[in-house]
Amino acid sequence: MLIDELLQAEIWGIVQEKWVPAIKEAIAVGEVEKLLKLRAKFPYSFENSLKHLKKAEREIIRNSLR
Repeated sequence: MLIDELLQAEIWGIVQEKWVPAIKEAIAVGEVEKLLKLRAKFPYSFENSLKHLKKAEREIIRNSLR
């Protein structure tokens, strides 16, 4: 999964173009725990990526990551 690649990255710039697809993929398969880890590791990049998601996807994240 793309999210696994992001979690293993040391710096966010290397995988910057993969953020939105990785988050969308994780939402689709229900990987809430990995989304939590990603948000903890790269909070600024995670939050900035949310604006590129559909409203329904943002709602899933808001409801799941409380």
